[in-house]
Amino acid sequence: MRLADFDPDLAALAPALADVRHDLHQHPELGFEEVRTQARVRTWLEERGYTPRDSAGTGLVADLHPSLADDTPVALRADMDALPIHERTPLPYRSVNDGRAHKCGHDGHTTILMGVADLLARRREQLPFNVRLLFQPAEEGVRGGGARVMVAQDALQGVREVYGLHSWPGYPKGEVRVRPGAMMAQVYTLRLTLTGKGGHGSQPQLTRDPVVAGAHLVTALQTVVSRGLGYEGGAVVTVGRFIADGSHNVIPDKVYLEGTLRTFDPAVTERVLERIRTIVAGAEAMFSVQADLQLEPGYPVLMNDAGCAEAVRRAAAQVVGEAQVSGAGLPMAGGEDFAYFAQAVPGAYFFLGAKRPGEDTPVCHHPDFDFDDELIPVGIRMFLALVLDRGKR
Repeated sequence: MRLADFDPDLAALAPALADVRHDLHQHPELGFEEVRTQARVRTWLEERGYTPRDSAGTGLVADLHPSLADDTPVALRADMDALPIHERTPLPYRSVNDGRAHKCGHDGHTTILMGVADLLARRREQLPFNVRLLFQPAEEGVRGGGARVMVAQDALQGVREVYGLHSWPGYPKGEVRVRPGAMMAQVYTLRLTLTGKGGHGSQPQLTRDPVVAGAHLVTALQTVVSRGLGYEGGAVVTVGRFIADGSHNVIPDKVYLEGTLRTFDPAVTERVLERIRTIVAGAEAMFSVQADLQLEPGYPVLMNDAGCAEAVRRAAAQVVGEAQVSGAGLPMAGGEDFAYFAQAVPGAYFFLGAKRPGEDTPVCHHPDFDFDDELIPVGIRMFLALVLDRGKR
């Protein structure tokens, strides 16, 4: 069987898939709350001869050939959850759930895998091996970790390799980005409370000012990378929140800082964590404040298996052309819980470029982001090409 054999059916299915995507976009649900989304996907799968089973509460696992599930050459994953963002884009299918919106493209990813499910079902008897479809809840870090739960519930039992994708407006439309090794970052959340002694703004000498200590730390933490690592770098430290509940003439007792740490190598991670602790301890002594530092680990490094990354490259060469495939701009400092799948079995994660020519296309997590429906057939053909490549081994 050739990839081109699927194309007539894919062309006929494309309008219906766009309608599915718009329906999912209109009814976004947060992580582990994807009840309607799960029901929509379940019905779609059952109508095409699958027997899906629940996973991680609001996720689904479905096998093309359940009798061959113990030796599954390839699994394909799509994330299903939305973000806690208000939909402000004037779309005819805009979110009806206030404060929730598909601003990372998971509606498109889910639609892509639903399309793959349809096309595989039409040729079930021509494919003498199993393909597992993983519809995963709760990827977004705000309520994330659905992949870890699915792995713990044996969603990858019998699976040899796993693949996932993501649309990305930072890369030109028509390109596929992939590389072996580190693909996305290890994530830590930094939370820091500084407690001093507040007082009147006119008499700072009588206080232990946590605002000054916090301001110093915002700057000092940047030296973790600029002076704590060599020329290769390999880390990002960002403080994104600073709360000082004083006034123009009031020095508060406490300030609160929150930020993120991103790294791609365990040795670098440990060095950066050590430097952060040292800098915070130094600020405590310098400004006579008390520091409560919390460094909370998030998703691990997403590591692409070399053989699986090469399979993605071969598939992309068929789908978009050899010249449109590269590892430029990778690894990326974002985090992804596909990392848990890739820890459990060899796997690869890749990006579909979504930046439209001559346009400042809104990026993921931006209030104006919307998944590009023209990427649905591209994603489907990428997954189908991987199925054909890995299933014949």
